[in-house]
Amino acid sequence: MFRSGQNIDEKGRQVDAKIVEVSPVAIIYKQSDNLEGPIHSIDKSEFYRITYNNGKTEVLGKYSGTEEAKKIIVSTINEFGIDRNIGWQKLQAEFKEDLLRINSINKKGSAVEEGDFWDLGKVIEFHKISFRNNNTCYLNIVTFRFRNSKPELDKLVIKMTDYQAAENVLNAMKDLQIMLK
Repeated sequence: MFRSGQNIDEKGRQVDAKIVEVSPVAIIYKQSDNLEGPIHSIDKSEFYRITYNNGKTEVLGKYSGTEEAKKIIVSTINEFGIDRNIGWQKLQAEFKEDLLRINSINKKGSAVEEGDFWDLGKVIEFHKISFRNNNTCYLNIVTFRFRNSKPELDKLVIKMTDYQAAENVLNAMKDLQIMLK
């Protein structure tokens, strides 16, 4: 959240600020304790919403809340996700609280391999979508994986059969990460 004239929530921490301008790509501000000092600029994609000092809120993210973003992630992966190694196997995504699990499923709809849980609230890096032939592409997200309830830094790779669907999942994951902080 970004608060005009008062606070910016930048990756989970509050920063006192006065908004100078909200451009199509950036939020331009001055620090409240140094209004005569330099102007700072932050990419708009780093924030989910701005709350102005008059109480008005401007949502920068696409989704109204975490449940909506999770629903888009799950439904899109379930429709367009395929196993990286066995291309005819579909993926089945689900959330357990704020952790994402993706299972490979067989033609009968049963889980072939139980996936690990991934923390989308603590993403280190979202890579650009890697496009391959036949409209196949890969999402690569560096975050924490929970194996045996123990977190370890790793890369989540999701193979998708549609580039636009992959882009939709990536954008929903970015919004979700901001909302979960």
